[in-house]
Amino acid sequence: MGSGDLNMKKSWHPQTLANQRRVAEVKQKAEEEAQRAAKLQKELREERQREEMDRLNATVTKKTINKLDWMYNAPSVGVPQTSEDLEAYLLGKKDANDLLRDKAKHEEKQPDKWRDGLFAFSNRNANNDRDTMAKTIEDPLTEIKRRERQAAMQHAMAKKSRDKGDESRKKHRDKKSRRHGDKDSKERSRSHRKHRDSHRHRSRSPDRTHRRSRRSRSP
Repeated sequence: MGSGDLNMKKSWHPQTLANQRRVAEVKQKAEEEAQRAAKLQKELREERQREEMDRLNATVTKKTINKLDWMYNAPSVGVPQTSEDLEAYLLGKKDANDLLRDKAKHEEKQPDKWRDGLFAFSNRNANNDRDTMAKTIEDPLTEIKRRERQAAMQHAMAKKSRDKGDESRKKHRDKKSRRHGDKDSKERSRSHRKHRDSHRHRSRSPDRTHRRSRRSRSP
């Protein structure tokens, strides 16, 4: 009479093909995630082992490893005013060739004992000064800082010139307004004197006419 389990026609039944396909996809994703996690853990363990080996080698050979400060720190022997020179280069006031020439001139002026010490130091670190300067100049971060400082200086100079221009224009306007004010004051004073003189003339005219008429009538 019946044609099988009617629950197989329900969407929630686990034996339907769609639900079995969903379960298989979820299991596959879980397996892939577990494989990625295991691979990441393996890489982390290998990285820790390498770091441990590097630390052991550093304690044996008395050397520091994986340090990038040497790329940016200038040598501490025979280089006077290194930070000032680097600051001048970042601000664009000095060129790299000028810095190297100044360094060579300074080494030529050193006494023999200091020259010997510098020579021994340079033997241990061949071309250390030039390499350090070249690496500092070629470093993108140094170039970015130099451009930022130049842009800040240009902005400050432009702002200063604008402020001077605004102050000069303000002084010119004040001077012009004072000049016009003095001119208007003079015009008002002149007009007031003219009006006063005309008023005096009109007030005196009838008296003079009356006096003349009386004189003419008298015997």
